[in-house]
Amino acid sequence: MTPPLKTRSIRVLLCWQAAGVVLFAVLGGLWAGRAGAVSGALGAAINLVANFVYALMGGIVRPASAAGALIVIMRAEAFKIALILLQLFLAVRLYRELVVGPFVVAFIVTALMFAIALRTKS
Repeated sequence: MTPPLKTRSIRVLLCWQAAGVVLFAVLGGLWAGRAGAVSGALGAAINLVANFVYALMGGIVRPASAAGALIVIMRAEAFKIALILLQLFLAVRLYRELVVGPFVVAFIVTALMFAIALRTKS
């Protein structure tokens, strides 16, 4: 099993999500000024960080069997979901000037990028 961080699909995903952070910061800034820019960047960065950690966790252990590989992937996915929920909570709780529009749009679009990455040939 190739470590996820070394696969083309994950590298493409992370690059597109990094570009999404910049794009949604610019769009959020146009929409609502500085607070909109930060909100857009935060929304996109949540999925970028979560997918990066997912790829790291998937590559730490070299499973000897298919069942072992499934356990590694399931554990990484569970950690990714928990990390996304924690980051969402922290962003909403700690950033008082959060602009909901850019934040939610950026989060949803970068989350959908994962499905596109799965269709990319490795």
